[in-house]
Amino acid sequence: MLRWQVAIATENPKVLYLVIELLKKLNLKFVVCPPGDSQCEDAKVVITTLDDFNNHDAIVLVDEDMDPDFISVEVMSKLENVFNPSLAVIGIDPGMRFGAVLVIDGVVAFRSSLSTPGTAARMTSRLESYVSRLFPQCETIVRAGTGSKLYLALYLRRMVQEFPGLKIELVNEHHTTISGGVTSDQSSAIIIAGRNGRPQEEKDIILEPKAGYIRSLKTFVQRFSRGGTSLSSEQARAILLGELSLDCIVSDNC
Repeated sequence: MLRWQVAIATENPKVLYLVIELLKKLNLKFVVCPPGDSQCEDAKVVITTLDDFNNHDAIVLVDEDMDPDFISVEVMSKLENVFNPSLAVIGIDPGMRFGAVLVIDGVVAFRSSLSTPGTAARMTSRLESYVSRLFPQCETIVRAGTGSKLYLALYLRRMVQEFPGLKIELVNEHHTTISGGVTSDQSSAIIIAGRNGRPQEEKDIILEPKAGYIRSLKTFVQRFSRGGTSLSSEQARAILLGELSLDCIVSDNC
């Protein structure tokens, strides 16, 4: 019986620190052992460097420039015995905070909460690239919830502009909220990923300058900036009409 899920086998102090921080974030049980130590045999996955490489059934190679999100996907996939998957789904729950998950053959390999439509779009592209690197034969689709017309449209606009090649399905969000708390958006995104959706249409990115949308955007900017930035009604209308980017406003890079 396995005593721990992951063993860290490296003599590189920087890599050791980075990996420990990652595994703590993932809430995984791990042990630190010298490369080649017998303790490594009691773990399902061994994280090591090319310099410290040792034989094991499931090795994850890292270096000082490791991408923690990519390593998270690789580690979780190996822990759940995902080796030749057929379908990867990126689930997105749009809102004032975006939930994003990657589900590979039914296994949740990654989850995160994101602040803006642009960061959600970029994370979507990154997750697709991770699947392509790890599982070249695996099909990847994106499923986004339709519960928030406003934030869904803003997300879709960024996807169309920056990552037009990704297949997107729009999913009815009815009964996707199963809990409150700081990770409720991630829980909703997991449910969204598991549902079939309809193809995206051109009308899905069109927004009318409704008063409710304008209020929501003003509240979003106020919360995002912690009161440091205010959005005018004119700016909000421009965002709704596609003349200005919300990410442009909150990043102060217009």
